Amino acid sequence: MNKKILIVHPYDKSTSFLDRIKSHLQGEFSDDLHYFSVKPNQTSHNQCLNTIRDFSVNGLLLFMGHGKSNCLYGAKGDYYGTLENELVKSEEPDKYFYEDNFINEQNLSVFNEKKVIALSCNSNAQLGRKSVENGAKVFLGFGDLPTSIEELKEQGEESKSGVSLGKIEQALKTEINDIIKKSIGIAINKNYNFSELVDLIQFVTNQKISHYLVNQKKISERKLIANYLYTFKKELKVYGNGKEKLLV
Repeated sequence: MNKKILIVHPYDKSTSFLDRIKSHLQGEFSDDLHYFSVKPNQTSHNQCLNTIRDFSVNGLLLFMGHGKSNCLYGAKGDYYGTLENELVKSEEPDKYFYEDNFINEQNLSVFNEKKVIALSCNSNAQLGRKSVENGAKVFLGFGDLPTSIEELKEQGEESKSGVSLGKIEQALKTEINDIIKKSIGIAINKNYNFSELVDLIQFVTNQKISHYLVNQKKISERKLIANYLYTFKKELKVYGNGKEKLLV
């Protein structure tokens, strides 16, 4: 593949908001970007792994989706987790498909010689370290990214009076989108390396935090939103060679 940027985004309704990052980068770098939307079936996952393996060693790989400390999740069908209808399942098996162990320690070699940004929960832990141990040039991982009401409930926000989880959810989705698309776009255009990208993400996030605390005093959730954004930028971690340029 002769494209310089590869975006991998497994289908999952809960991460569809990340499409705005893809659309922004496609608008800026359309000639150099390939977008792989992983469908909820095994064939598409296998094709994606082959695409990653064949991707340029000098290019930038951006994964957007769910994950945990030791793996990246794949696509999730719209009906997964609901009561199964055998007739629907036989006609549309993709609807009930879910791959929650897509890229893991067994196949991390797909990142060999690659430069990776994994916009995924807790990719800053074992997954990032193991990726570099398995040959990745550099890997930028993120911490916990609560971008749904369910995830905010897990953080204990439901018990706080006067707090709208919907407002927090929407704010975090909006700001993470804006921070990432803006930072990656600027970093590519200015020929930044990964360490400089982290500095830029933290700078843009600080601007967002200041905006909520200083200019949004009518929003009762502003301090919670600011705290989540602070954690977002604090938990960024680069494994491997931070001096690697995003693109060569």
